Parts: sequence; C-alpha cells; structure tokens
Amino acid sequence: MSSVPKSVLGEAGISRPIGSGAALETGIALRVRAWLLTAVLFLVPLIAYWPATFHDYGLRDDYSNLREAHEEVGKVVKFCASHARPIYGWLLQATYGQTSSVQNLEWMRFLAALLLGAISWVSFRGLRAVGWSSNTSLCFAVLLALAPSAQVIAGWAIGWPYAVTALLAVGGFFTVEGALVLGLRAGVGRAVGQWAVAIGLMLVSALIYQPSAMFYLVPLTGALIAQRQRTLPQSARWLGIHLGFVAGTLGLAYGVMSVLYATHVFVKSGRIAFESHWGDKLAWFLQEPLPNALSLFVLNDNSLRDHGLYLACASLVGAILIAAVFIEWRRHGAARAIVWLIGLTGLPVFAFAVSLIASERYATYRTILAMSGVLLCFLVASVSTLTQQWSANARRLVAMLAVSIAFFTAQHHVYALIAVPQGNEWHLILAGAKQVHLAAVPPRVFAIASSPADISTASIYHDEFGSLSSNSEWVPREMFKRAMHDLHPNVANLDSRYDFDSGPALPRGQRYDVVINLHQLHQFFVNN
Repeated sequence: MSSVPKSVLGEAGISRPIGSGAALETGIALRVRAWLLTAVLFLVPLIAYWPATFHDYGLRDDYSNLREAHEEVGKVVKFCASHARPIYGWLLQATYGQTSSVQNLEWMRFLAALLLGAISWVSFRGLRAVGWSSNTSLCFAVLLALAPSAQVIAGWAIGWPYAVTALLAVGGFFTVEGALVLGLRAGVGRAVGQWAVAIGLMLVSALIYQPSAMFYLVPLTGALIAQRQRTLPQSARWLGIHLGFVAGTLGLAYGVMSVLYATHVFVKSGRIAFESHWGDKLAWFLQEPLPNALSLFVLNDNSLRDHGLYLACASLVGAILIAAVFIEWRRHGAARAIVWLIGLTGLPVFAFAVSLIASERYATYRTILAMSGVLLCFLVASVSTLTQQWSANARRLVAMLAVSIAFFTAQHHVYALIAVPQGNEWHLILAGAKQVHLAAVPPRVFAIASSPADISTASIYHDEFGSLSSNSEWVPREMFKRAMHDLHPNVANLDSRYDFDSGPALPRGQRYDVVINLHQLHQFFVNN
C-alpha cells in the first residue's frame, strides 16, 4: 500500500486499493471475466425472484397508489412528504402514473430485481477496491441480494426506490473517500466539489428513504475490515469523519423538511416524532430488529413457527462473529481486535439509528437493509478468517452451500409468502368484479372482509411475509375499484356505475347483486 502523508487527514488512514498479486492476464481475458461476473451478479436476483416478479398480484399500498397516481395526482407525493420522504413520493408517482393495471406492477418488481443486481455489482466492485479478495467480495454481493430485506424490495412494487437509496448511499461513501484522498494530494480546496457531490447524494437518498440511506455504512464496514494497517487512532479518526458526515447529511435533510413544513409546502405527519423511552427502545431493538438481522435467511414469525430455528441461526451467527474477534486478536494484535469489536458492536446500531431515533417500534425487514448488510459484511469476513487454514476446495464448498441455501430460501419466501397469498386475494376480488354487470340501475356489491384467521400461509410476519392485504377497512374498496378499472378501462365515470360496501359480515336484511367472501382465503392454505 502506498504511504500516506503525515497530516491530520493522513492519520485517518484513508483506504487504498490493494493489489491481489495474481499473475498478469491478458486484457481480453480480464474483460471477459469482468463481464461474466457482472452477468452473474445481475442474474442471481433476476432468476431468484422471477416467479414472484411475474405473478399477478399487488399489495395493500399498490392499489391506492395506482388510483391516486391517476385520479389524484400529487397525493402520493404529499403523503410521502408528510413522512419526510418527498423524493420517494415523486418516484412512486412517476412509476405508478405510468402503470395502467395491477398486472403491470410486474415491471416495477422487475426494476427492483435489476436494482438489487446493481447493488450486488457495486458492492462487489467496492469491496474489491478497499482490499477484499475476489471470492469473498463475490460471496457477500450475492448473499446481500438474497437477504430478507432484499426479498421485500423485490416482492413489493413500492420497494424499488429503497434500492435506489442504497445505491446513492454507496456512491456517497466512495465520493467522500475520493474527497479525502484528493484533499491529501491537492489540498482541501480541490476536494470541495467532491464533498458537494457527496452531500448531494446523501441528501437525495435521505429524502427518498432514510433507513436505506444508512447503507452508506456497508462499504464503510468493508473498508474497516480490510484496512488492517491502520492504527487505532487512525481508525477512530477515519470512522469519525464518515459517521459525522452521515449524521450531518441526515440532519441537513431533516432541516430541509422542517423548512418545508414550516412554510406549509407539506404537512408534517404525527408519526414524525423522536423516541423518549430509550430503555424500552433498546430492549425492543435487542428482541426484534437485531435478531432479524442476525438470523439471516430464517424469517421471524408472528406465530413463533420455527422460532427455535430462528433463534439458533441468530445465535450461531453471533457466535461466529465473536469467535472472529478472538482470531483477529491472535493474528493481528489487541489494537486490531478492539477496532473489529467496536465496529461489530457499534456499526450495526448506527446503521439502524434512524429507526432507533424515531418513536415508532414496528420491526420490518425493509427497515433493516443497512444493518443486515453491515452484519453480513462482518459474517463473510469472519467465516473467511475462521476457514483461512482450510483447503481452497473446502472453502468453495462452504460458499456454494451458503449461496444455494440463500437462493432457494429467497425464491421460496417471495413467491410462497408474498406473491401467491397476495395473488389469491387479488383473484378473489377480480372474480367478484367479473360478476358485476353494469346497467342503468347500479348493481350493489358487498365484500366480506378477511380476518387474521383467513391467512393462507403457516408463516406470517407483520405486513411483509404471509400477510393479508384485505384485512382492513379501506383496502377491499381500493382492490375492487382497481379490478373494475382493469376490466373496464374505457368506461367513463366507472365508480358511479356501481355501489360498493364492505365489512366483517354481510348485513342482515340487505340484498346485494354480488357478494365477495374473502373468508374463502383460508381455503388456499398451504403449510409453507
């Protein structure tokens, strides 16, 4: 590694690419290998999520977003902005506004899968740049695209901007790294432009989806792990620069939104509030979000199904991470072990800081993408460290086994726990809409709303895996309205051509032309 000048920033130990020392290859061979790796990284999520991507279904927010993007232009933007995510709202408005039916939601899910491939690719290239080997970088990049957080992004049409946020955050990290290096070589003044770009990238990402903006910490974790030549003070200074930058840009985003709320451009949601009971919040973090991230590919379950396996997986991962700290101490000294331990205990918490600071306590996989990435980074590095004395074939076998399990688990989760159950609900509503005959006298339609007992999967976790969309007051109406518009796209004033109502039971003494019984969902039950 090239030497760094003795200066304030020089002591921070800015990362440099590390050469592999491998034999020289021809330019053509290198390009072919690069293209093959790129193809693999993009194809893995595309193939894994393909069955779900092109299944006919939507989730609860999809139906209202479709209607509002066409009939109440700007409402989606205002709603998201009320939660401090205006650019997220604009992206949803732009894509749902171009989507004419539930069937076309498949292209938004396809975009999400492509973006997950892009995250894998930039993660691979980024880890290689900070010093990881090709094999460990590839293993991490593939596993990241198959994690439960990525599964939600791939399975829910509203999730594709989360992936955009993560990509912007990665760009922010490497732009800051470049600005630090440029500042050392040419002076701080020359680096001002790069700092401005980095601030812009993080500001935009924070105004899309704040939890995913913390993905900045994933390449930071990779660099912290790889750059063993840094001293403890250098590591502390380098971490301070980056974490301070993240905190500062998130604070700037909050300031921007505060001004927009104060000037009444947007209305602030009551859900934007800061946590005040930190003891309870820490207990909640240790009980749900942290085990969810540690358990990797074993999903949490509201009904505690497979809870033993879930806890065992989280415990095993925790044990591997702790064991790696001792190996790091034995091989590289106490200072290096301290850096590793501080990163292992502090960075996952910082990666979840947005949800910790917020007063809400609703643990979902879509909010832990950054924390999952940080822990996965440490896990891959830990397994690589623990198996360093193994033969190359044995290490490849472990990697192939892990990737295979992750691939088929991810494919099953998204298809069996999201696409199929949500498709069942949509098809029941669609079948009822097909029975409606538009006439001079508007037909009366009633939907008997589903209940929690009507789930068609054995596993369910919050509003993501195995959940019901129609178990609410407003979703059945939105679903039916969308079904009618999909069936009769050219009928003007369609909503006035029928009367629709829903409730937990069919009203006595009332006559309806069409009754949609969503309790029938339990007939599709599959022991997944």
